[in-house]
Amino acid sequence: MAGPKILIIDDDKTLVARLVHELRDAGYQVVAAMDPVQGLMSVKREAPELVLLDLMLPAGGGMPLLEKLVFAGRGRVVVMTASSDPKLEAEAKSHGAAGFLRKPVYPSALKALVEELVGPPGSEE
Repeated sequence: MAGPKILIIDDDKTLVARLVHELRDAGYQVVAAMDPVQGLMSVKREAPELVLLDLMLPAGGGMPLLEKLVFAGRGRVVVMTASSDPKLEAEAKSHGAAGFLRKPVYPSALKALVEELVGPPGSEE
């Protein structure tokens, strides 16, 4: 039985490959998009239960995409960033983010947050 579906939107191919590997090995369904346009298309097509969103995306960035996803009610969104700006977490949460991860993203923190937000693998109908 496949677990809940997760969409990763990030332009770092190496990070995306690592996160996809970690989450699939844990039993989740995972799809990825490399920019905001692909991300929006993937959200509509895949209907993920959770989106992992890079805040520092090119072509408009992640914060406007976060707002669109939250406004459209497209699942829960966890933002990720390598920025050390302490205000970003509060700003992201004020825009509707369900969670926040600083890069580098550690597998144990990622899996714990994903499980908290969408349940363990195998919890999907």
